[in-house]
Amino acid sequence: MTVPRLVITENEPTTLLKDFSAFIHGLIEWSPVLTPVNEFILPIVLCELNKKMAHPVSNVASSGEQRSYPNLHLFYHLALAGRLFQKSLREGNKLFLKPTARVQLYEELTPAEKYFFLLETLWTDVNWDKLEKGLSFELQLRVPLALRFLSEMRPGKEIRLTEEVDKKSRASLVFGSVSNFLLYFSIFGFWDVIPDEEEAKRHGSKQHFFAKSITPSSFGVTMAPILLEAREPAYWNLPSRREAGEAKPKPGFPLPANNPYTSLKRELSLKFGKQKVGIQVKKGKPGESFFLPFKALFAESELQRTLPREETGFVDGTYVFKVALRGGLWRRIEISADDTLLSLHRSIQEAYEFDDDHLYAFFMNGKRWSKEMFTSPYDEDGPHVNQVRIGELGLYVGQKILYLFDFGDEWRFQVRLEYIRAEGPKPSRPRIVEKKGKAPNQYG
Repeated sequence: MTVPRLVITENEPTTLLKDFSAFIHGLIEWSPVLTPVNEFILPIVLCELNKKMAHPVSNVASSGEQRSYPNLHLFYHLALAGRLFQKSLREGNKLFLKPTARVQLYEELTPAEKYFFLLETLWTDVNWDKLEKGLSFELQLRVPLALRFLSEMRPGKEIRLTEEVDKKSRASLVFGSVSNFLLYFSIFGFWDVIPDEEEAKRHGSKQHFFAKSITPSSFGVTMAPILLEAREPAYWNLPSRREAGEAKPKPGFPLPANNPYTSLKRELSLKFGKQKVGIQVKKGKPGESFFLPFKALFAESELQRTLPREETGFVDGTYVFKVALRGGLWRRIEISADDTLLSLHRSIQEAYEFDDDHLYAFFMNGKRWSKEMFTSPYDEDGPHVNQVRIGELGLYVGQKILYLFDFGDEWRFQVRLEYIRAEGPKPSRPRIVEKKGKAPNQYG
């Protein structure tokens, strides 16, 4: 089978690159403060960014939050996960998005290289649970099914998803469970999508996308089998691997024996059949550049490099946390970057005079029972608190962490990183340097 040569420009196969450029330059120009709860872009700024898009989202109130603009919500996560921007504190203890030196490096790439940097970021570093709330692990299974289906389709042929005759069709079974990803794949040029506004109105949800039909593009039909075969998301998406218990996963490397994906994949293969691939696809080697299997699809000069992967490095120094149970009751703790969250757990127990006799977890995004957590070494599910050092966590000043102790009584400690002191000696063990309020009776 002859593989077609693909072309990527600022406007082809979609306006992704043009829109994303407008997005990042808007952030640089306005330097917006983030909302206090979700740490999203403020509604007033979202309205202005939306006006810069080639196809602005309509019918959103001026107070509409970030998820009301699916394309901007996607760009926000791409910008952060790709390390083009980082959350930073400004005067008044307010977080904002600060551009990094990588923005200039991104600007120097060719259009094809920019596209594959964004695709790699989505595929490898973005937490899919934040794009499709509550479905992160399921998406590791459903997205490959969607790619498989797409690779078997004829470009330009509309696939209906809502008509009664299609309710039990294979297409509806596959695409009906990926919701917002139908829109995200269209932003990346895999297909054209027609929204189902009646269904959206019926559900009354602005956080989920409903599609009436999709029409595969030649670009998408060509890309899908390579993406599926050479870059299977369960192996490449790092947040999902962490959720499955790995403390330090690497993209493309084999899954550990206890990862549940392998058995579930086997069940789905029995249900939907085996993949029919019309072109030969090399699986590639663990650790190789994400874009390599796609090079043959482009002119030689178009796809040569990308931004180097910026893994979470080790940030040395003394970390100062404020650990509060409520207003007027807190402890300030200094801890070395070389210590683990297990050491922080023990220092909190000491600071509040608790008995270390229950399970616990650190929720790194501050959300109770979120999947971004490290658990007690005695908990069945990982990753565990003793598997990674404080300096390896990629924490930012101002970050809010929830330390939940005793899953029955649920003592909720708000842990906030106040600053990282790079100079001077690090404490040999965690130190309680300041306290306010009397510690409560653990069993009162």
